[in-house]
Amino acid sequence: MKSIFYLCVQDFKRLLTHALFWILTVMLAVIVLVVDLALPKEIAQESYRVVTYNMPVEIPETEAAESADALRDAVKQGDAIGLLYEDGGITIVHPGYSEKTLNALMLELSGVPATGVETELLDPDAKTVPFNLRSTPIFICFEAIMVGFILGGALMLAEKQDGTVRALRIAPLGGMKYVLSKTLLFSLLGTLYSLLICVMTVGFSINWGIFLLLTFFGTAVFTMTGLAFTTPFRDMSGWFFSMALLLSVNMLPVISISSPAFSPFWMKLIPSYPVLMALQSAMFGGNIDTAYTLGAIAVWLVISGAAAYWSVEKVLLKEARA
Repeated sequence: MKSIFYLCVQDFKRLLTHALFWILTVMLAVIVLVVDLALPKEIAQESYRVVTYNMPVEIPETEAAESADALRDAVKQGDAIGLLYEDGGITIVHPGYSEKTLNALMLELSGVPATGVETELLDPDAKTVPFNLRSTPIFICFEAIMVGFILGGALMLAEKQDGTVRALRIAPLGGMKYVLSKTLLFSLLGTLYSLLICVMTVGFSINWGIFLLLTFFGTAVFTMTGLAFTTPFRDMSGWFFSMALLLSVNMLPVISISSPAFSPFWMKLIPSYPVLMALQSAMFGGNIDTAYTLGAIAVWLVISGAAAYWSVEKVLLKEARA
């Protein structure tokens, strides 16, 4: 443990002299300022997808559902609001819209406010999320949690270019300690960045246990993935272009955040998907598929850890000792 701690300290000192570290830190500060000061808390929604069932009168520009369960499924899977007529009254089924939005909908459809109309929130644990905070989980996932993927790779390249890796010939170091030291350092750094963004935008009313576990182990997955990915590269130019492509693939789950109906099986195989989905629920309330989330992160920890260890032990350190 002492050797791993010593390596973490040395890596952190080197990190403080790396320009990319300060660029990412400034970017995170800019994100907080944009969310808090630039983005509006609420915007007017011009149109609604309205699904109805058993309504006594036909309402123009709405879709009729085959059953009450089908109506709830439509609301759950897409960006829609349901109007359910039962027991002589109307129930508005919604995924988490504000009262202002629901009143605007009823005024648009019938010309009267939603006074006396019941509402049904599909996920009672979910909160009404202000517009400016909706992208916060995305920022945390692809800026703070990805810090190990970006900076871990940059640090490895710097070690290759300044000859630090060659020094391992006289101070032999196992691949396991090399991977663990960088993974621990960047997991703590990614968790700290995530915590600061969350507190300065959303506040303290979140599920901290789930949040901290997601940010720590999510950063660990991407740090080890970054180490395995960077090992074959010799310079920043080729590495940076390839890294951008890989990050673009990992950003595809953002589509499922904005359109929940689009969550195909292959999307769930992307390592950022379980982290992003659970992160949103941990911050704003909602159900978390615990079995899938824990299982997916555990599998990716094993895969990324094995790949990082093999690439460091069999490629990076082997070349340094050759």
